[in-house]
Amino acid sequence: MRKTAYAVLGVAVLAVAGILLYKALNNSPVYFVLPNEYARDPQGFAGRRIRLGGLVEPGTVHFNDKTLMLTFTITDSIKSYPVRYQGAPPDLFKANQGVVVEGTFDKGTFVGDQLLIKHSSDYRPPKPGQPIDVNMLKKTLQ
Repeated sequence: MRKTAYAVLGVAVLAVAGILLYKALNNSPVYFVLPNEYARDPQGFAGRRIRLGGLVEPGTVHFNDKTLMLTFTITDSIKSYPVRYQGAPPDLFKANQGVVVEGTFDKGTFVGDQLLIKHSSDYRPPKPGQPIDVNMLKKTLQ
């Protein structure tokens, strides 16, 4: 009788551990995409958390210090999307700066809950009017 109870308890513990592990692994991948990659297949990312990377488009940054609502447009020079972020921007946040925003799309607007500023010691912004090299941008943002 005791052996049966231990066996049932062991199976129950393994089942619960397996379910928790499955849920953790199933929900953990967060894909990094550029705006033009998202635009090619928005249905492929529907309902998923992603990391959207690109540059902060100049002239689009608006911050309300009373509500801590930050809005801006993220671009890779091919496609642009409006971004809404609740919280104070990091110190290095500025126009023409590389950013990665983690969150989800809601009716064409990317709603982020985590904002990362990407920079490297050898990053040089493009000269005015110079097209952005999308492959180089992707490499510096990863």
